[in-house]
Amino acid sequence: MVWELFNLLKTAEEEISSVQNEKDLENWRIKYLGRKSPLSLFFKELKNFSPSEKKELGEKANEIRKKLVDLYEKKKNEFQAENNLNFSLAKKDKKANFFDITQPGKRIPLSHLHPLTLVFNELTNLFGNLGFQIVEGLDIETEYYNFDALRIPEDHPAREMWDTFWLAPKDKKQKSKLLLRTHTSPMQIRFMEKHQPPFRIIVPGRCFRYEATDFSHEIQFHQIEGLVVDENVSLANFKSIVNNILMTFFRKNIEIRFRNSYFPFVSPGIEVDIKFKEAKSSVYKNKWLEIMGAGMVHPELFQNVGYEKNQWQGFAFGLGVERLTMLKYNIPDIRLFFSSDIRFLKQF
Repeated sequence: MVWELFNLLKTAEEEISSVQNEKDLENWRIKYLGRKSPLSLFFKELKNFSPSEKKELGEKANEIRKKLVDLYEKKKNEFQAENNLNFSLAKKDKKANFFDITQPGKRIPLSHLHPLTLVFNELTNLFGNLGFQIVEGLDIETEYYNFDALRIPEDHPAREMWDTFWLAPKDKKQKSKLLLRTHTSPMQIRFMEKHQPPFRIIVPGRCFRYEATDFSHEIQFHQIEGLVVDENVSLANFKSIVNNILMTFFRKNIEIRFRNSYFPFVSPGIEVDIKFKEAKSSVYKNKWLEIMGAGMVHPELFQNVGYEKNQWQGFAFGLGVERLTMLKYNIPDIRLFFSSDIRFLKQF
């Protein structure tokens, strides 16, 4: 008899899981908890058992009855909660569907382009107007393209200028060490290996250096690399292009100077500085600010890519996008670019 009741409980549990509405739930209650249910009939028959059997069987039957009641109450509460939610949504929808045509319209907030995106777009358009082709490079580079092919071998002191993120080798068969590129200059070699002059390209992209962060330094930043190769190219051509780009970008509010510098992959090497005629911030007032490194492409780079000796000349340059953006929009801290602060982004 007890086993029949446990089978009854199991059947009831299976059936209640398929109950979809309150009407079916009421039918389930009548079937398993009603006056004519097998459980109710069992309680009526308990008087025919001995006192010891009556106690044991009665406890088992009450336990099963409690579980059936719990199943019923749980399902009933689920339907009640669902009805309340539907009522609330219907009430909300009714209110939402009301439209007062006399009310003025609401101004929808528009999204903003990131300041770095704005500067990238402006610079690529300016260079594009001068016939430059846009080329994309790789964030993960090999030691050969990032250093060796650019005249920076492993024992060269210039490597200390680039604090490098080295990547663990995939396996022992890996020929060249991998790293996060420290500059966009590797694309000079990669592009020249597959293309013959004349050409003029720019390479916008991210770079990475392992250094302490402060208001003017970050572990990731952006550069725009430029490369022009032709038979008769000189620094005069470079100065003309740079003057055109910077004067347009800063609305002619700057002075420009060129000074000697050193980079292993150019000869001679130069730095480009600017000074604002009318600075928005006292931090930049009457100060020369470095914004670009450049120079004539070293002849050894042409030999590394298989160009005919003494036939081609070229110049290369790399400008920091964050630095130009900070100067253009008077941004005091480079870390703001990667902070995702909505208050900062809404200004642009």
